[in-house]
Amino acid sequence: MSEHVRGLRIAVTGATSDFAAAILPRLFEDPEVDAVIGIARRPARITHPKFTSLRSDIRSPDLEETFAGCDVVLHLAFVVEELKDKAETHDINLRGSRNVIDSAYRAGVARVVIASSINAYGADIAPEPLTENSYPAGDPNRYYFYDKAEVEHYAEWWLRRHPGEMTISMLRCTYIVGPDFANDGIDQFTGPVGAFPEADRASYQFLHQDDMADAFHRAAKTDLIGPYNLGPVDWVGVRELAAMQGQLMFDVPQKAATHVANVAFRLGLTPFSGQWVTPGEPIVDSSALGRATGWAPTLTAHESAAMMILLQGKSLLRRGDAPARGIACEAALRPASEAVALSRADVAALQVEHRQLDTGHGSVHVEIHRPSVGSGRSVVLVADAGLHARYLTSLASDIASGGVDAVVLDLPGHGLSTGPRGRSSAEQTTEAVDAALRFARVELDTAPITVRSGTRHAADTLLGGILRRATGWKTMEEPARSDGLLPSRIRVDGTSGIPFVSTAADALALCTTTTGLSAAR
Repeated sequence: MSEHVRGLRIAVTGATSDFAAAILPRLFEDPEVDAVIGIARRPARITHPKFTSLRSDIRSPDLEETFAGCDVVLHLAFVVEELKDKAETHDINLRGSRNVIDSAYRAGVARVVIASSINAYGADIAPEPLTENSYPAGDPNRYYFYDKAEVEHYAEWWLRRHPGEMTISMLRCTYIVGPDFANDGIDQFTGPVGAFPEADRASYQFLHQDDMADAFHRAAKTDLIGPYNLGPVDWVGVRELAAMQGQLMFDVPQKAATHVANVAFRLGLTPFSGQWVTPGEPIVDSSALGRATGWAPTLTAHESAAMMILLQGKSLLRRGDAPARGIACEAALRPASEAVALSRADVAALQVEHRQLDTGHGSVHVEIHRPSVGSGRSVVLVADAGLHARYLTSLASDIASGGVDAVVLDLPGHGLSTGPRGRSSAEQTTEAVDAALRFARVELDTAPITVRSGTRHAADTLLGGILRRATGWKTMEEPARSDGLLPSRIRVDGTSGIPFVSTAADALALCTTTTGLSAAR
């Protein structure tokens, strides 16, 4: 019998952070990782056989003992959400980070990976994407920018003092978005009104959390030294971001906006001060990380921005902005998949396909399930008002198992389709169904029928009833689990003439007796 070769033992500071929520599952899935030690001031809510949660402060003198026996330290702990006490902020960020590095070295750790930020470069916008050759100047008037740069400076100083003794890498992240990330910045990006200094120049490189987690996983297993930019190849201007969702965007003077933000922060009216009022973020080139580790982003900044908007319950209004690639669609559908107990492995096994179909008012998303042996028949399965295709994935899979193609349709304003959230007129509904029927006939070469399924109930309140009669809007019940794609109110017409089915057997039975059913006109 061969002896078991011990796998990696990885310590993660900031184990309750958004970053950790994305990175920890990647470590757990790796068979070469034996154990993960999560360190945070609050108890971690995640559980896994490989995971041990420890409550500690990164400034603790006992950190060396905590790191004992670890091969790698991922340092994610950092004060991001603004505190009024800047002395405490600097103490946690600077003294804490130095303690992490020094304690890791004394404990015999081989590798330290630090979550840095492109804000270490400062707030100035450069004419070209920055490489790691640009100096991380930070900004003494912005606590986050200053602290990120100072941590990097200490790491660089340490590496010069200890050549070849322990590797330290700093991943300078762009703006991370995804289902595990929630912060004031995302709320600002997707609010009804946006305001930026130099709005015509301001832009961001939105990076999906899975791509970020992949980079940290690779860095944990590679001897990297020094800083590496971590972002997508493209970027999105704030005016473009506003146009994607119909946001009103204003260009505001830097000094005036900073002063107003500072006053509002002191009065407790906003969670951030003028230290966060910037004309966007620097754009960076991340090709060095790709050359060193093979890392490459799977989603573009534009796709990540679209996902961010949708998961905030907002509308995508233009057909070109709707996610079309399968990997982008599945990224946006992640919370919904979890809500219906479908893992990524489950979805991959089903071989789900995604398409965006043009209509006269935008584009509609369809989820396609193909049988192993086709019958030349198909079902266009309309996700009922208030729901979207992922809630019918299992039903569509069962239909495909019966030898019939299933095309699951998101109504306009629902799921991954464009349009105001929860709203579809009779004309828009008919256009959407006809687009799906045309796709089934022409591209799948099948004879389709149309059915609908998946009723979502309206909230039964006195006020809701009055509003329904006055406006036509229905206020929907809150879902049992969070799903940003579900509209809170709906106003949908044009589905009443479509037969309703609740089982695959019902849909398959209709296939044998009916052809060509479309939306009622």
